[in-house]
Amino acid sequence: MEEIYQPGSSVLHRLDPRFKTASLAMLSGLTTGIGSWGLLVDALGVLALMGLSRLTWRAYRPVFMVVFWLALFYGLTAGWVWNGWRIWEGHWSNAGLALAGMMTVRIALIFVLTRIFAAVTPPLEQGLGIAYFLGPLSRLTPKAADFALLLTLTLRFIPLLAEEAGLLWKARVVRGTLPNNWLLRLSDLAGLFPPLLLLTLRRAEEVAENLMARGYAPGRYRVVNLHKWSSQDSLALLVVCLWGYLMVWTNSI
Repeated sequence: MEEIYQPGSSVLHRLDPRFKTASLAMLSGLTTGIGSWGLLVDALGVLALMGLSRLTWRAYRPVFMVVFWLALFYGLTAGWVWNGWRIWEGHWSNAGLALAGMMTVRIALIFVLTRIFAAVTPPLEQGLGIAYFLGPLSRLTPKAADFALLLTLTLRFIPLLAEEAGLLWKARVVRGTLPNNWLLRLSDLAGLFPPLLLLTLRRAEEVAENLMARGYAPGRYRVVNLHKWSSQDSLALLVVCLWGYLMVWTNSI
């Protein structure tokens, strides 16, 4: 099973998780609103990040598969035009295909950015980075602190649950050969959900007991910074701001 987080010593691995979280949010937001020239600058920056992350092409394979099926869906829904109920009597629209291509490029860039972020940031640091920006909301309501804790724990345990699901599937394979019928395979896959649900509830109970033993109370969650802001983070912040400015500036040409 392909791990979501890829340990390494690249420049992106060493950056502060707060910076990576804010950069992902800013770049994803800009990607949804820029034109073709801005997307070109965005794509060049994403290619540079792919090189800096030192990830293999295998790490992006699930992203490319999802983007491929989304491209087919957008192409059929936006590119094929028909009247009434006779879908087979429609025709291809150049404007619709161009719109589908733009939508696919936007989705692909956001997905690749998210994949890089998940690959170079440990799950715990991902949660802490997001919770850092939710911290000011705790002054308005204590529920914000509880939500930050919930988000941190969720990101922390998703890889563990995925690993346990893989172990359950391997145990099923060891028991015997898989059926050739795809309906029976889906039935076998559905049979993994009850034990996976029991494992999830057991882990949730263990986490709750540990929180109670440490005196946790609602609204008292505090974000712990695992990194100190360095000059490397400041330089990276300057580069990302310049990248975002170029995306907006080229979009206005």
